[in-house]
Amino acid sequence: MLGLPGPALADGRYPHWDDLRYREPPPGLTVEQWWAGLKHLRGRSGALIQPMAKTYGLPFHVVDYATVKQRLHEFDRMNVSREFVQALGNHDAQAEYRVRQRIEESISSSGIEGARPATRDLARQMVREARPPTSKDERMILNNWRAMTRLTELAATENALRIEHLLELHRILGEDALDHPGIEGTLRTARDQVVVSDVEGHVWHTPPPAEGLHQRLEALLAFANRQDDAGFLHPVLRAIVSHFWLAYEHPFRDGNGRMARALFYWCMLKSGYDFAEFMSISGPIDRSPKKYYLAFAHTESDSCDLTYFVVHQLDVMREALDELLEHLRGRAQRTATLAKLVREFDQLNHRQRALLQHAIPHPSASYTIEGHALSHQVHYQTARTDMARLVDMGLLQDRRIEKGKRFYPSGTLAEQIRSLGGTL
Repeated sequence: MLGLPGPALADGRYPHWDDLRYREPPPGLTVEQWWAGLKHLRGRSGALIQPMAKTYGLPFHVVDYATVKQRLHEFDRMNVSREFVQALGNHDAQAEYRVRQRIEESISSSGIEGARPATRDLARQMVREARPPTSKDERMILNNWRAMTRLTELAATENALRIEHLLELHRILGEDALDHPGIEGTLRTARDQVVVSDVEGHVWHTPPPAEGLHQRLEALLAFANRQDDAGFLHPVLRAIVSHFWLAYEHPFRDGNGRMARALFYWCMLKSGYDFAEFMSISGPIDRSPKKYYLAFAHTESDSCDLTYFVVHQLDVMREALDELLEHLRGRAQRTATLAKLVREFDQLNHRQRALLQHAIPHPSASYTIEGHALSHQVHYQTARTDMARLVDMGLLQDRRIEKGKRFYPSGTLAEQIRSLGGTL
């Protein structure tokens, strides 16, 4: 129609009218004709999300155009498993990395909701060492960590996510960390005035009435659990739509963004994308929150076209996955360097090497037995033995702090390793 190549721009972008109206239209067209042509092509290639459309009586749909197909294909083809093997090697090392990434996602997810810890290092230390939080910001991060941990347990043990699971996760997320005390683990009611607004107070969305909320959540979970009649939908698209659906419904008075991202991870894990647990989507969202809000707003303002949100989330996922792969490759290189540095020490296990790998460039860092045990998912006694051996070798020094011990890199750790036989 009108010589247009498809429902998007030639470079694959999927503009909303608010963007398109400021662009130069193709020759022979007004900007209004250009928009009308795009809308016509989108209407012809849009696929209705039947369960969501039936639930709300609105034409929620996705335009499955070339860029979406290409990005889903690229996402499926990325050999993340190979990168994990090269960077981490064994199951124990992957367990340690899983803990690390879960902490990073917890910090970033809390950041979207306004949490700003004194430093990310202090937040990481709090989680690893099970230190009681000292502020609401730290409490949000710790709650996110606990909720993500519980979510992965549910994904491993439950065939389907149920409403009681949502309430349980919300209780974990909300403990002493919501704007309205005492609402954790409860759905909103008709008495609650709930809107979606940003930190500047701009209202982006008003959710549906509380009446019928329970039934609508049942429909959402049937969709997320692949127990509906929607037919085949690419698992990543299903995860993204589930994310949008929970945020659109906004079933709780507070904490809905965190719950929506948790549901996304559930869908990914249950669809076999195990590496999703290592991938933090909240980092890219936190760096550009306005784009996140606009993706919601554009969907609502343009005939319930979910493509805006799908494209945005595919961009977020690609950025998160690129960051993950870059970090894994960097870690593989650092691990190889460290292996050379400590190659004479056959008695060092991978946990001790991982600690030294962190300690060498962070001479002011400190460690605890509890944090070491949590990082590597081992028992306290195993972690204690690891630390004691490093102290005996002069690579760490320990100091008694109150009732426990804290371990610090020795003053010249790298030089001591070299003197004991290692070479850079």
